Amino acid sequence: MITVYEYFRKAIHLFNLFIPLSYWVLFPNKNDFTLIVFALTSLFILIDLLRMKSLLIKNIFTNVFGKMLRDHELKGQFTGATWVMIGSFFTILVFSKNIAIISLIFMSLGDTFAALVGRKYGKISLFNKTLEGFVGGLLPCIIASFYFDILPLHITLMGAFTAMISEILPIPIDDNFRIPLLSGTVMTLGLGA
Repeated sequence: MITVYEYFRKAIHLFNLFIPLSYWVLFPNKNDFTLIVFALTSLFILIDLLRMKSLLIKNIFTNVFGKMLRDHELKGQFTGATWVMIGSFFTILVFSKNIAIISLIFMSLGDTFAALVGRKYGKISLFNKTLEGFVGGLLPCIIASFYFDILPLHITLMGAFTAMISEILPIPIDDNFRIPLLSGTVMTLGLGA
């Protein structure tokens, strides 16, 4: 069963599309956008560190966001939002503009729909996730591959599959970090081949 708070959490996750779409439409210069995302990432890390150190800030944060937070986030680890920013920063820093944009789109769409479909319809277990969630995340990534015609289609499809494979694998690194970085790496290697 999916709670209303999980829907809120995933709605916020979809809002992360603002990062790659801003990069695509508003910021032609990679260096400028990298600095902006670095500043935002630093702010998110600072807020999380303050939340971990200050009981007052922790209580305020828990009262506002508590029902949306995962257990590990409540126990003092970085929130998913902070990991989104860290993953976004490194993706934008490391990869070409078009690869960074589509990788971050895959992270936002794929992770969101994989979680919602997996929790609602998941029956076939795949590591700690479900096959239904994998397919539910893969389909919007494939659609995005066709819609965002910024790389050769076979490259973006490779990136879409890699994004969802990295989402289901039990790698002990936050998926908001590993999805765009692994997807971007495969697409970069694909372009170089």
